[in-house]
Amino acid sequence: MSPFDAVHFNDKIMKGVFAKIYPVIAEDLLNRCGIRSGLCLDLGGGPGMLAVRLAEISDLQVIVVDPVPECIELAEENAAEHGRCDQVSAQLGQAEKLNFAEGSVDLVVSRGSVYFWNDQAEGFREIYRVLRPGGWAFIGGGFGNAELRDEILATMADDAEWKSGRAERAAKFPPSYFEELLAEVGIEGTVDISDRGSWTIFTKAA
Repeated sequence: MSPFDAVHFNDKIMKGVFAKIYPVIAEDLLNRCGIRSGLCLDLGGGPGMLAVRLAEISDLQVIVVDPVPECIELAEENAAEHGRCDQVSAQLGQAEKLNFAEGSVDLVVSRGSVYFWNDQAEGFREIYRVLRPGGWAFIGGGFGNAELRDEILATMADDAEWKSGRAERAAKFPPSYFEELLAEVGIEGTVDISDRGSWTIFTKAA
């Protein structure tokens, strides 16, 4: 699959093989941070299914920020399809240059996109800049739990391109990479590795 094939990604991955993971991830992240209202950014959110699931179980206003125009259109379509146009919107952008004021965002999430950012350090700095005091960020990836992970790995077992890409990213971005990244940019946080996934988590001091 071409990395720019947004329609395939939306239809076959986000709303297909991966569809079950987004409600689980959304509930897990919100339970961990306790944030249920305010402004949330879904960075690299693609067609926006995590954003939709976050909106469904909270009062958050969720903005999908993605550099691919087709993904912006698909995110808006998916928000409409699920009756969440009042909570979910989308705009072109990238993590390294967020078009939001300092201290204006309550929650930043990003599942699966950090590995494709041009500059992870600058992305982390920007996330920290826009977070309000007491705001949270969850940057990483995963499938929500062990059962869903195993189910998806079995389903995707014959997709050589997907397996190869996943292995390459795991080798290039081990947990130590993100621990060192936090130290480099001067952000206190943790790298949480579990059956839920691999998440770099930090907050902005209140």
